[in-house]
Amino acid sequence: MLPDLATILLFISSAFMLTIAPGPDIIYVAMRGLAQGWKAGLVAALGLITGIFVHITLAAVGLSAVLASSPLLFALVKYAGAAYLIYIGWKIFHAPAVTVHKDGIAPPLGQIYRQTILMNILNPKVALFFLAFLPQFVSADSQNVTFELVFFGVLFQLTALVIMGSVGLFAGAITARLNQGASNSTRLTKVAGSAVMALGAYIPAQDLWAFWEQA
Repeated sequence: MLPDLATILLFISSAFMLTIAPGPDIIYVAMRGLAQGWKAGLVAALGLITGIFVHITLAAVGLSAVLASSPLLFALVKYAGAAYLIYIGWKIFHAPAVTVHKDGIAPPLGQIYRQTILMNILNPKVALFFLAFLPQFVSADSQNVTFELVFFGVLFQLTALVIMGSVGLFAGAITARLNQGASNSTRLTKVAGSAVMALGAYIPAQDLWAFWEQA
């Protein structure tokens, strides 16, 4: 059974803000598109999405095993993840304006794809992020936690694919805005950071309110 619509919409909006915020991944895709054209930008985006799939699979398996062994441990992981999301939001909020420069490197598209996958898979911050992010939208009482984790993971992939793919396709226009509109970039990081911090605080607050009503 699918999660309720409100949870799905909250997840999509959160995934959108996290993906669109100027950071290493979106800058890399923009750089590739600017340096080699839209095909290279799109391939870089696809490489990142492929790497994300590996992290999502590992997170779903690991978190399902945690819940099966101890619902209390799953709750601890969930709330530790909420705290980590607040930290991520704080870092995004205070991130400086970003710029993109053409790197002049033109490797084959296949090499870009492989390098991007490897770069994403070997980044421990990505693995930690999904371990923190996905449990916020899954209830320990769910009858199919693994399905919900994979469902939200795939939904994150699709959201990221639309955004990253668009950045790769329209890199010229997007990178021009990033380079010439530092104030726009800064405002975007402020909005995205605030949204992520709010998400990190919202989930525990929601659980606390439910507990208070039952008391």
